[in-house]
Amino acid sequence: MLFYCYSEIGDSTIESRLGDADYSYYFVLKAYLPLLEKLGETRVIEAIDEGFLADCRRETENGRQCYLLAFAPPHKIPFEVPCPTIPVFAWEYSSIPNREFISDPQDSWCYALEHFGQALTHSSYAMNVVRNDIGPDYPIESVPAPLWDNWATLRAEAPSRAPVKDLTLTLGTAVIDSRDFAINSESIAPASQVARPPGGNTGDTESCHNLDIEFGEMNPDVWMVGFYPPEGWGAWSKTTSPWIMLPSVVSGEVRLVIALNGHAGNIGKDIQVQIGDQCVTLQPQLEISEYEFELNVTQPSNFVMFKGLDTTAERSIVDPRTIAIGLARIAIESKSSPPTEAAPKLNTVEHKLKLNGVVYTSILNPRDGRKNWEDILTAYCQAFQDREDVTLILKMTYNDMSGYLEDVFALLCQLHPFKCRIVVVHGYISGAEYRALISATSYIVNASRSEGQCLPLMEYMSCGVPAITPDNTAMADYANTDNAFIVDSSPEPHYWPHDPQQVFTTLWYRPNWETLFEAYQDSYKVANTDPERYQRMSRAAWESQQAFCSSEALLPRLQSLLSRIGKE
Repeated sequence: MLFYCYSEIGDSTIESRLGDADYSYYFVLKAYLPLLEKLGETRVIEAIDEGFLADCRRETENGRQCYLLAFAPPHKIPFEVPCPTIPVFAWEYSSIPNREFISDPQDSWCYALEHFGQALTHSSYAMNVVRNDIGPDYPIESVPAPLWDNWATLRAEAPSRAPVKDLTLTLGTAVIDSRDFAINSESIAPASQVARPPGGNTGDTESCHNLDIEFGEMNPDVWMVGFYPPEGWGAWSKTTSPWIMLPSVVSGEVRLVIALNGHAGNIGKDIQVQIGDQCVTLQPQLEISEYEFELNVTQPSNFVMFKGLDTTAERSIVDPRTIAIGLARIAIESKSSPPTEAAPKLNTVEHKLKLNGVVYTSILNPRDGRKNWEDILTAYCQAFQDREDVTLILKMTYNDMSGYLEDVFALLCQLHPFKCRIVVVHGYISGAEYRALISATSYIVNASRSEGQCLPLMEYMSCGVPAITPDNTAMADYANTDNAFIVDSSPEPHYWPHDPQQVFTTLWYRPNWETLFEAYQDSYKVANTDPERYQRMSRAAWESQQAFCSSEALLPRLQSLLSRIGKE
């Protein structure tokens, strides 16, 4: 047998498209390959194009049994393929789309799945939904991503892995640590001792790289806090103390150039600009003007902070924003660096995290409304408001930090005061770093409204990490009180994700915040006072995944579906 495997996102694009629609299908395809290779040859294709069609025809004409496994939503899979097509899709709602939305009948998954004649999904919940909507005899099997077999080494370490941590985690990507910031209910600003890029090492403060930053468009290597989105020419500020986080530490003798203008009461007003121990004053004008300064920064810093701004100007219905200054450009030239020495990317240097106490990790796309990261953060901060021996790591699977950083900071201000630690990890991390993150985690946290299977939860539990999670949708197959602290949830109206009208035609599940709060408290108590129960939960976690996503459990289901193709 020959299995062609297709996903819209491939090896060359996954890092840049992390968090895009359907990005997780790439990881499912990669996990499926070893299982498929037990039955035949696999070929990963980048597109369902003429090259693939010609190759498939040749193999079929030579008498070879071919299948196309399309890891994609059914409405995105082409119909005309010269071999049986098996949609492999995740689904987490109470019904599948049963109508066309504009003029394409394939918008209806009932129509598309009936055309293909068979399908694979990743949970008994999704399998039952499809059969409820199409018919009880529809050829579909629940075959989640076969992940369990991949984690034998970390699973073997589980009995000796302490729930209370004392270790250092090294990550080669951008990291935001709440302990690096002064937080209050009004604002969040860098603490005075911070002197490193967000992905950087505190020992690398001697290096000062040349910077020339335009603020008219999103720049993934420069983060703006207290500013509105870019507008082409630059960006307006919206708070009295906005700041910029640079990709390089500034130190020594530098030339600083700032291009900005002022709004309302800020025109001609003294505005302070601070880098490290150096503070200069300028008076913004109505038009964008450049201001140049010679500085000797003896306290290295990678933050440019603005102070003394006035946001009290009268706002209109047309533009209700609180505007103070408009920032167009910042250039910093080091007198000790070669003119061509540019700042490194944020993910080119290491960041070391010293972790002590109970560590909670959640891996999610902050722009995915199902993931409910706000509840994860608020319940954590409320549960551990007065505890310093806990850390919540939010590993964000999204390629643009500016798309969520402001929301995280705003929530931290609302939650102030708290002593617990929050660490945001941004960007793609290596396999070794991911394994180290698993080993550093006491509990994996999920508070989703629905899941197609939840790969991070499955991976962590396969390694023996107990969970905090609801038991709705796919999680019902493997989450229980033996291996997790269960978060209650209840049905809530919602719409199919690709419905442009967003009509409430289906259900997802609203987690109960109080039980999430209690799960944090109960899990902390177990980690600190009941190591025997923690170890029982750890073993139950990997045993549940063995039954759910091991090759031994899944191979017969895959063979069963293949045997039905062409016989219906």
